[in-house]
Amino acid sequence: MDSMMKDVDPSVLLANDFIQSHFTNLNTSEALANCFLQSYFLNLGVYPEVVYMMWYADDSAMTRPGPDGTMMSFTSPEAIQEQIVSCDYEGASFDVMSFAAQSCNTSSEDGAFIMVTGFVTCKDKQLRRRFVQSLYLARRQDRSYAIVNDILRYIDSIPALPSVPESAGFVKVYYELPMREEVGLMYVTESVMSRPTSTSGRTMVEMPGLDAINKRVSNEHKRASNFILNSVDYQICRSFKDRMFIMVCGFVTLDDKTERKFLQFFYVARCQNGSYVIYNDILRYVDVTPQDTLESLSQSAAKTSTDVELPYFMVKKGKLLSYFNNIDPQNYSH
Repeated sequence: MDSMMKDVDPSVLLANDFIQSHFTNLNTSEALANCFLQSYFLNLGVYPEVVYMMWYADDSAMTRPGPDGTMMSFTSPEAIQEQIVSCDYEGASFDVMSFAAQSCNTSSEDGAFIMVTGFVTCKDKQLRRRFVQSLYLARRQDRSYAIVNDILRYIDSIPALPSVPESAGFVKVYYELPMREEVGLMYVTESVMSRPTSTSGRTMVEMPGLDAINKRVSNEHKRASNFILNSVDYQICRSFKDRMFIMVCGFVTLDDKTERKFLQFFYVARCQNGSYVIYNDILRYVDVTPQDTLESLSQSAAKTSTDVELPYFMVKKGKLLSYFNNIDPQNYSH
Protein backbone atom coordinates (compact mmCIF):
# COMPACT_ATOMS: atom_id res chain seq x y z
CA MET A 1 0.00 0.00 0.00
CA ASP A 2 2.88 2.38 0.74
CA SER A 3 4.06 2.02 -2.86
CA MET A 4 0.93 3.87 -3.98
CA MET A 5 1.72 6.84 -1.77
CA LYS A 6 3.52 9.91 -3.02
CA ASP A 7 4.80 13.01 -1.30
CA VAL A 8 1.91 15.09 -0.08
CA ASP A 9 2.17 18.79 0.62
CA PRO A 10 2.15 19.06 4.45
CA SER A 11 -0.19 22.02 4.17
CA VAL A 12 -2.83 19.69 2.70
CA LEU A 13 -2.70 17.44 5.75
CA LEU A 14 -2.83 20.46 8.05
CA ALA A 15 -5.84 21.81 6.18
CA ASN A 16 -7.65 18.50 6.57
CA ASP A 17 -6.87 18.42 10.29
CA PHE A 18 -8.31 21.93 10.47
CA ILE A 19 -11.51 20.79 8.74
CA GLN A 20 -11.90 17.82 11.08
CA SER A 21 -11.50 20.06 14.12
CA HIS A 22 -14.21 22.38 12.80
CA PHE A 23 -16.69 19.53 12.56
CA THR A 24 -17.23 19.68 16.31
CA ASN A 25 -18.74 23.16 15.84
CA LEU A 26 -21.29 22.15 13.23
CA ASN A 27 -24.77 21.68 14.67
CA THR A 28 -26.65 20.35 11.64
CA SER A 29 -26.12 17.41 9.31
CA GLU A 30 -26.41 19.76 6.31
CA ALA A 31 -23.54 21.95 7.53
CA LEU A 32 -21.46 18.87 8.31
CA ALA A 33 -22.12 17.41 4.84
CA ASN A 34 -21.31 20.70 3.12
CA CYS A 35 -17.94 21.00 4.88
CA PHE A 36 -17.10 17.32 4.40
CA LEU A 37 -17.99 17.16 0.68
CA GLN A 38 -15.89 20.18 -0.20
CA SER A 39 -12.85 18.61 1.47
CA TYR A 40 -13.60 15.15 0.03
CA PHE A 41 -13.93 16.15 -3.63
CA LEU A 42 -11.10 18.69 -3.52
CA ASN A 43 -8.71 16.04 -2.22
CA LEU A 44 -10.09 13.45 -4.64
CA GLY A 45 -9.18 15.73 -7.55
CA VAL A 46 -5.77 16.82 -6.21
CA TYR A 47 -4.45 14.19 -3.77
CA PRO A 48 -6.56 11.00 -4.10
CA GLU A 49 -4.34 9.11 -1.66
CA VAL A 50 -5.15 11.67 1.04
CA VAL A 51 -8.84 10.78 0.77
CA TYR A 52 -8.19 7.34 2.23
CA MET A 53 -5.83 8.64 4.92
CA MET A 54 -8.31 11.29 5.95
CA TRP A 55 -11.73 9.68 5.73
CA TYR A 56 -11.66 5.87 5.66
CA ALA A 57 -11.07 3.43 8.52
CA ASP A 58 -10.56 -0.27 9.20
CA ASP A 59 -14.32 -0.87 9.37
CA SER A 60 -15.14 1.01 6.14
CA ALA A 61 -16.99 -0.60 3.24
CA MET A 62 -16.89 0.75 -0.32
CA THR A 63 -18.90 -0.24 -3.42
CA ARG A 64 -17.83 0.89 -6.89
CA PRO A 65 -18.52 -0.08 -10.53
CA GLY A 66 -15.90 -2.31 -12.09
CA PRO A 67 -14.54 -1.97 -15.65
CA ASP A 68 -17.61 -3.74 -17.08
CA GLY A 69 -20.04 -1.80 -14.89
CA THR A 70 -20.59 -4.65 -12.42
CA MET A 71 -20.69 -3.33 -8.87
CA MET A 72 -17.84 -4.52 -6.62
CA SER A 73 -17.43 -4.18 -2.86
CA PHE A 74 -14.21 -3.55 -0.95
CA THR A 75 -13.74 -3.87 2.81
CA SER A 76 -10.00 -4.13 3.49
CA PRO A 77 -8.01 -0.91 3.94
CA GLU A 78 -5.60 -1.99 1.19
CA ALA A 79 -8.39 -2.69 -1.30
CA ILE A 80 -10.18 0.59 -0.58
CA GLN A 81 -7.03 2.67 -1.01
CA GLU A 82 -6.08 0.81 -4.19
CA GLN A 83 -9.56 1.42 -5.60
CA ILE A 84 -9.40 5.16 -4.86
CA VAL A 85 -5.98 5.58 -6.46
CA SER A 86 -6.74 3.34 -9.47
CA CYS A 87 -9.78 5.42 -10.44
CA ASP A 88 -7.37 8.07 -11.74
CA TYR A 89 -9.29 10.98 -10.24
CA GLU A 90 -6.17 13.16 -9.93
CA GLY A 91 -6.77 16.23 -12.07
CA ALA A 92 -10.45 15.36 -12.51
CA SER A 93 -13.22 17.95 -12.42
CA PHE A 94 -16.25 17.43 -10.17
CA ASP A 95 -19.56 19.23 -10.49
CA VAL A 96 -21.55 18.57 -7.31
CA MET A 97 -25.12 19.36 -8.31
CA SER A 98 -26.93 18.56 -5.08
CA PHE A 99 -26.68 16.85 -1.74
CA ALA A 100 -29.00 15.90 1.09
CA ALA A 101 -28.02 14.94 4.63
CA GLN A 102 -29.66 13.44 7.69
CA SER A 103 -28.56 12.72 11.24
CA CYS A 104 -28.49 9.17 12.51
CA ASN A 105 -31.09 9.05 15.28
CA THR A 106 -30.51 5.52 16.59
CA SER A 107 -29.25 5.42 20.17
CA SER A 108 -26.31 3.16 19.25
CA GLU A 109 -24.87 5.36 16.50
CA ASP A 110 -23.87 8.96 15.82
CA GLY A 111 -23.14 10.55 12.47
CA ALA A 112 -24.66 11.73 9.21
CA PHE A 113 -26.05 10.06 6.11
CA ILE A 114 -25.22 11.93 2.91
CA MET A 115 -26.61 11.51 -0.60
CA VAL A 116 -24.86 13.45 -3.37
CA THR A 117 -25.39 13.78 -7.13
CA GLY A 118 -23.00 15.24 -9.66
CA PHE A 119 -20.73 14.87 -12.68
CA VAL A 120 -17.08 13.84 -12.97
CA THR A 121 -14.79 14.54 -15.91
CA CYS A 122 -11.44 12.77 -15.69
CA LYS A 123 -8.19 14.44 -16.71
CA ASP A 124 -7.37 14.26 -20.44
CA LYS A 125 -10.75 12.67 -21.14
CA GLN A 126 -13.77 14.20 -22.78
CA LEU A 127 -16.15 11.73 -21.13
CA ARG A 128 -18.36 13.39 -18.53
CA ARG A 129 -20.16 10.90 -16.30
CA ARG A 130 -23.09 11.47 -13.99
CA PHE A 131 -22.79 9.81 -10.61
CA VAL A 132 -24.79 9.29 -7.45
CA GLN A 133 -23.13 8.55 -4.13
CA SER A 134 -24.43 7.68 -0.68
CA LEU A 135 -22.24 7.77 2.41
CA TYR A 136 -22.48 7.25 6.13
CA LEU A 137 -20.10 9.57 7.97
CA ALA A 138 -19.77 8.12 11.48
CA ARG A 139 -18.67 10.09 14.50
CA ARG A 140 -15.98 8.41 16.58
CA GLN A 141 -15.38 8.57 20.31
CA ASP A 142 -12.55 11.07 19.77
CA ARG A 143 -15.12 13.31 17.97
CA SER A 144 -13.47 12.77 14.57
CA TYR A 145 -15.41 11.40 11.59
CA ALA A 146 -14.87 8.45 9.25
CA ILE A 147 -16.69 7.06 6.21
CA VAL A 148 -18.14 3.72 7.28
CA ASN A 149 -20.36 3.05 4.24
CA ASP A 150 -19.83 4.37 0.73
CA ILE A 151 -21.69 3.43 -2.48
CA LEU A 152 -21.08 5.19 -5.81
CA ARG A 153 -22.78 4.38 -9.11
CA TYR A 154 -22.75 6.01 -12.54
CA ILE A 155 -26.26 6.63 -13.87
CA ASP A 156 -25.56 7.75 -17.46
CA SER A 157 -27.49 4.78 -18.81
CA ILE A 158 -28.74 1.89 -16.68
CA PRO A 159 -31.17 -0.72 -18.03
CA ALA A 160 -34.12 -1.69 -15.86
CA LEU A 161 -33.63 -4.65 -13.58
CA PRO A 162 -35.48 -7.73 -14.89
CA SER A 163 -36.54 -8.34 -11.30
CA VAL A 164 -35.57 -7.17 -7.84
CA PRO A 165 -32.85 -9.48 -6.43
CA GLU A 166 -34.13 -11.89 -3.81
CA SER A 167 -31.25 -10.80 -1.58
CA ALA A 168 -32.77 -7.31 -1.45
CA GLY A 169 -35.85 -8.43 0.47
CA PHE A 170 -36.63 -5.01 1.89
CA VAL A 171 -36.73 -3.45 -1.58
CA LYS A 172 -39.22 -6.06 -2.80
CA VAL A 173 -41.45 -5.30 0.18
CA TYR A 174 -41.19 -1.51 -0.15
CA TYR A 175 -41.79 -1.17 -3.90
CA GLU A 176 -43.88 -4.26 -4.66
CA LEU A 177 -46.15 -4.45 -1.61
CA PRO A 178 -49.72 -4.91 -2.94
CA MET A 179 -51.23 -2.79 -0.17
CA ARG A 180 -48.70 0.02 -0.20
CA GLU A 181 -50.37 1.83 2.68
CA GLU A 182 -48.69 -0.78 4.89
CA VAL A 183 -45.28 0.68 4.00
CA GLY A 184 -45.95 3.37 6.58
CA LEU A 185 -45.78 0.71 9.29
CA MET A 186 -42.05 0.40 8.63
CA TYR A 187 -41.34 3.82 10.11
CA VAL A 188 -40.83 4.44 13.84
CA THR A 189 -40.43 7.42 16.15
CA GLU A 190 -36.68 7.60 15.45
CA SER A 191 -37.20 7.64 11.68
CA VAL A 192 -36.00 10.58 9.58
CA MET A 193 -37.42 11.27 6.10
CA SER A 194 -36.32 13.93 3.58
CA ARG A 195 -38.29 14.87 0.48
CA PRO A 196 -38.15 17.56 -2.24
CA THR A 197 -40.17 20.67 -1.50
CA SER A 198 -41.29 20.97 -5.12
CA THR A 199 -41.42 19.03 -8.38
CA SER A 200 -38.06 20.50 -9.41
CA GLY A 201 -36.47 18.78 -6.41
CA ARG A 202 -33.97 21.57 -5.80
CA THR A 203 -34.49 21.94 -2.06
CA MET A 204 -35.22 19.31 0.55
CA VAL A 205 -37.18 19.25 3.78
CA GLU A 206 -37.38 16.78 6.66
CA MET A 207 -40.81 15.48 7.61
CA PRO A 208 -41.58 16.75 11.14
CA GLY A 209 -42.44 13.59 13.07
CA LEU A 210 -43.92 10.14 12.52
CA ASP A 211 -47.43 11.37 11.68
CA ALA A 212 -46.06 13.58 8.89
CA ILE A 213 -43.91 10.70 7.60
CA ASN A 214 -46.85 8.29 7.46
CA LYS A 215 -49.02 10.87 5.71
CA ARG A 216 -46.30 11.57 3.13
CA VAL A 217 -45.70 7.86 2.48
CA SER A 218 -49.41 7.22 2.04
CA ASN A 219 -49.74 10.08 -0.45
CA GLU A 220 -46.63 9.02 -2.39
CA HIS A 221 -47.70 5.44 -2.84
CA LYS A 222 -51.26 6.38 -3.74
CA ARG A 223 -49.88 8.59 -6.52
CA ALA A 224 -47.38 6.00 -7.75
CA SER A 225 -48.96 3.68 -10.30
CA ASN A 226 -45.73 1.87 -11.19
CA PHE A 227 -42.08 1.60 -10.11
CA ILE A 228 -39.29 0.54 -12.48
CA LEU A 229 -36.03 -0.04 -10.64
CA ASN A 230 -32.78 0.46 -12.55
CA SER A 231 -30.37 -0.43 -9.76
CA VAL A 232 -30.36 -1.66 -6.18
CA ASP A 233 -27.08 -1.40 -4.28
CA TYR A 234 -26.69 -2.25 -0.62
CA GLN A 235 -24.15 -2.94 2.10
CA ILE A 236 -24.56 -4.76 5.39
CA CYS A 237 -23.54 -2.61 8.34
CA ARG A 238 -20.33 -4.15 9.67
CA SER A 239 -21.02 -3.03 13.25
CA PHE A 240 -24.69 -4.12 13.29
CA LYS A 241 -25.30 -7.14 11.08
CA ASP A 242 -29.08 -6.64 11.13
CA ARG A 243 -28.83 -3.22 9.46
CA MET A 244 -28.50 -2.35 5.79
CA PHE A 245 -27.38 0.66 3.82
CA ILE A 246 -29.39 0.74 0.56
CA MET A 247 -29.34 2.96 -2.55
CA VAL A 248 -32.04 2.59 -5.23
CA CYS A 249 -32.29 4.33 -8.60
CA GLY A 250 -35.31 4.02 -10.88
CA PHE A 251 -38.41 5.53 -12.43
CA VAL A 252 -41.83 6.09 -10.94
CA THR A 253 -44.97 6.69 -12.99
CA LEU A 254 -47.41 8.99 -11.19
CA ASP A 255 -51.18 9.00 -11.42
CA ASP A 256 -51.08 11.91 -13.90
CA LYS A 257 -48.88 9.76 -16.22
CA THR A 258 -45.79 11.79 -15.37
CA GLU A 259 -42.60 9.70 -15.23
CA ARG A 260 -39.89 10.78 -12.81
CA LYS A 261 -36.38 9.42 -12.34
CA PHE A 262 -35.57 9.13 -8.67
CA LEU A 263 -32.75 8.26 -6.31
CA GLN A 264 -33.62 6.91 -2.87
CA PHE A 265 -31.47 6.04 0.12
CA PHE A 266 -32.49 3.90 3.09
CA TYR A 267 -30.90 2.89 6.38
CA VAL A 268 -32.89 -0.16 7.44
CA ALA A 269 -32.92 -2.69 10.29
CA ARG A 270 -34.35 -6.19 9.95
CA CYS A 271 -36.27 -7.42 12.99
CA GLN A 272 -36.25 -10.96 14.33
CA ASN A 273 -39.74 -11.58 12.94
CA GLY A 274 -38.55 -10.74 9.42
CA SER A 275 -40.14 -7.28 9.24
CA TYR A 276 -38.19 -4.12 8.53
CA VAL A 277 -37.72 -0.77 10.28
CA ILE A 278 -36.69 2.30 8.25
CA TYR A 279 -34.51 4.66 10.28
CA ASN A 280 -33.43 6.97 7.45
CA ASP A 281 -35.05 7.69 4.08
CA ILE A 282 -33.94 10.29 1.50
CA LEU A 283 -35.62 10.62 -1.90
CA ARG A 284 -34.55 13.02 -4.63
CA TYR A 285 -35.59 13.39 -8.25
CA VAL A 286 -32.58 13.24 -10.57
CA ASP A 287 -34.26 14.00 -13.90
CA VAL A 288 -33.96 17.75 -13.28
CA THR A 289 -30.48 19.29 -13.42
CA PRO A 290 -30.35 22.57 -11.45
CA GLN A 291 -29.32 25.48 -13.64
CA ASP A 292 -28.10 27.61 -10.74
CA THR A 293 -24.68 26.00 -10.56
CA LEU A 294 -21.72 27.91 -9.23
CA GLU A 295 -20.60 29.03 -12.71
CA SER A 296 -23.91 30.74 -13.38
CA LEU A 297 -23.96 32.19 -9.87
CA SER A 298 -20.51 33.69 -10.24
CA GLN A 299 -21.61 35.43 -13.43
CA SER A 300 -24.79 36.85 -11.99
CA ALA A 301 -24.72 40.01 -9.89
CA ALA A 302 -28.21 39.18 -8.66
CA LYS A 303 -26.92 36.16 -6.74
CA THR A 304 -24.89 36.45 -3.55
CA SER A 305 -22.38 34.12 -1.92
CA THR A 306 -24.64 33.81 1.13
CA ASP A 307 -27.42 32.00 -0.74
CA VAL A 308 -27.65 28.97 1.59
CA GLU A 309 -30.39 27.43 -0.56
CA LEU A 310 -27.88 26.59 -3.31
CA PRO A 311 -25.00 24.59 -1.76
CA TYR A 312 -23.51 23.51 -5.11
CA PHE A 313 -19.79 23.68 -5.80
CA MET A 314 -17.16 22.53 -8.27
CA VAL A 315 -13.59 21.25 -8.23
CA LYS A 316 -11.79 22.23 -11.43
CA LYS A 317 -8.06 22.19 -12.23
CA GLY A 318 -7.20 21.43 -8.63
CA LYS A 319 -9.16 24.36 -7.25
CA LEU A 320 -12.30 24.45 -5.17
CA LEU A 321 -14.77 26.92 -6.68
CA SER A 322 -17.14 27.46 -3.82
CA TYR A 323 -18.48 29.89 -1.29
CA PHE A 324 -17.30 28.59 2.07
CA ASN A 325 -19.46 31.15 3.85
CA ASN A 326 -22.66 29.70 2.42
CA ILE A 327 -23.14 27.77 5.67
CA ASP A 328 -25.61 29.58 7.87
CA PRO A 329 -23.73 31.03 10.89
CA GLN A 330 -26.65 29.88 13.08
CA ASN A 331 -25.48 26.30 12.47
CA TYR A 332 -22.35 26.95 14.49
CA SER A 333 -22.18 26.82 18.26
CA HIS A 334 -20.50 29.69 20.06
